[in-house]
Amino acid sequence: LFAPEWNAEGRKQYSLKLGPLRIRDSSSVLDMATSRPAETIVLYDNESLPRCKRVREMMNLLDITYECRPCFGADIADNLPYIDDPNNVVGHRRISGDDDIIEHLLEKYGPPPTEYDRKALWPITFEEFSLATSQLAIMLRGTTTQQQQANARPDNANMKPLELWAYECSPFVRPVKEKLSSLGLPHVIVSCSRGSRNRDRMVERTGRFHLPYLVDGNTGIEMFEGAEIVDYLEAVYTVKEE
Repeated sequence: LFAPEWNAEGRKQYSLKLGPLRIRDSSSVLDMATSRPAETIVLYDNESLPRCKRVREMMNLLDITYECRPCFGADIADNLPYIDDPNNVVGHRRISGDDDIIEHLLEKYGPPPTEYDRKALWPITFEEFSLATSQLAIMLRGTTTQQQQANARPDNANMKPLELWAYECSPFVRPVKEKLSSLGLPHVIVSCSRGSRNRDRMVERTGRFHLPYLVDGNTGIEMFEGAEIVDYLEAVYTVKEE
């Protein structure tokens, strides 16, 4: 309850201030995880597909920073999601299908199976429940990104990936993620799940913890606030009518 504002190395760290109290959350899953990706995993994704959302939720739970490449087309439901994991030197780098991807992530980047109760992961691993709730969330949001936004810049896919510090379940992050995807912009998700070390990194970098946070290496812009980020993306990465 009395988490220090500064860590042992003299660096400012994340804590939630409630009156005189400073609270740090933690994650037993992350505390027990024995391996982190040395190179960035790439997820080929579409925001409108429940099976893609399952994979993003597992990435978030395991606090994996990954690159997301939006995909569009009539046949995407048959081909997505899939990942390219350059750290997987023993098996295939490309892994397709939400169930196989989830099992790969848990096996390679999760805690040892003997150290946790797998039933605790049922909101993601129970396929029928996970797909139903994901589909409901997509319907309520009205996400329709199977096709790219009509006025998206034609060179968006070739842009340097933008960096979004995010939490998959956050309602404030969701509009930004949808806009990045609908514009076809590659982006790196810096996962800031509960207990994530990235929360401390954000506080060190910006002086506070606040999501979403966008870093655009193409323009040098760094900014907070979901609505302002959406407006910025619309202004910079669309073609204006003459």
